[in-house]
Amino acid sequence: TMFALVLLLLSAVVAIGQAVGQQSGSLPSSISSSPPIFTKYEEDEHDLVWKVMKKACFGKWSGTMQCFRMDKATNSPILNDSVYEELLNFRLWARADTDRMGRAKDTGTWTVWNLQRRGDEFVVPLRRRPVSSKPSQLKIGFLPGCVLRVPSNYKQVPRSVTELGYWGNSMRRTFVLEYQTQDKHKQMELKDVTLVMQRAVPWYENVFFVGNATVAHDIEILPRKAPTNAEDVIKRNRARKPVRIEIVQLQSMQRVVTTKAGMTNEDKRGAMEVLESLLLRLSNNEFESSSYDVVLPNGLFASFPKELSGKSSSIATKRFIFAHEWKNVGLKTFQTLVIDFDVATGEAITATMYSYK
Repeated sequence: TMFALVLLLLSAVVAIGQAVGQQSGSLPSSISSSPPIFTKYEEDEHDLVWKVMKKACFGKWSGTMQCFRMDKATNSPILNDSVYEELLNFRLWARADTDRMGRAKDTGTWTVWNLQRRGDEFVVPLRRRPVSSKPSQLKIGFLPGCVLRVPSNYKQVPRSVTELGYWGNSMRRTFVLEYQTQDKHKQMELKDVTLVMQRAVPWYENVFFVGNATVAHDIEILPRKAPTNAEDVIKRNRARKPVRIEIVQLQSMQRVVTTKAGMTNEDKRGAMEVLESLLLRLSNNEFESSSYDVVLPNGLFASFPKELSGKSSSIATKRFIFAHEWKNVGLKTFQTLVIDFDVATGEAITATMYSYK
């Protein structure tokens, strides 16, 4: 229904705003007992996320947002015409605050329009550094334009949101997964998926940008079906080789970057196993598997768990894999992001970005 869709969209946009600036689960700075203390690794990560935001996210954007559920019987999104008929022209202006001299500050705003209905407006504050040193949500950045948000521990929250946003070449593609605890089974199952696709408003349109306006053709930016199929993805990418590996230890935020020249044979084998695993999952897409493996309408390739419980599971980790490869945006590499969670504890372990050429 339209009411249910509105609730899902509102939840998603708050999550998106928090993902690139404000950490959820933290106290306002005005009532915080003491300033948060960060390690060097944490400071570096907060600075990198802000750098990615300034480089790729800040600006005016126009497109649409869509929420849907996954069909366990077919392992595919449940899409129908009624969902598309209700889509709004979702618009965004992300920007940093400035001082009297016009210099950018370490705060900003994330303003969205046409979320619940035409003409509405929501403002989410952004901060370079979070107001809590122990947030329940972690945000991680990868240059040139990737922002990731994951729960620090999915077993310590009633709803778990994992979000990935790729920003580049004048296009935004965002993917949000929400898992909720089911009282009957005491396990976290996938509730819904939210996709965002927006174009960057070019400089010559900036002066005419009206946040609460509606540009009908921007709603059509998000295709009704995936722009490519699994077979084509496999053909184009199976011969690629790894050229860069970035591993972030999520509980400490320590990051290790390995370039092609510094890779060991073990590094190369591990990277190729990830690529081959993703392509195999996309080609098989077995209904009885524990994950959904899909090419999404906004161009992302994804493999994500159907549920996050695992007390009786023999699998030690829950793994999310996201990748992108768009022929029309000039990207030279095929980027694949892998996020691993510990099944026994629920803690986020690592986020690893593999780049292939």
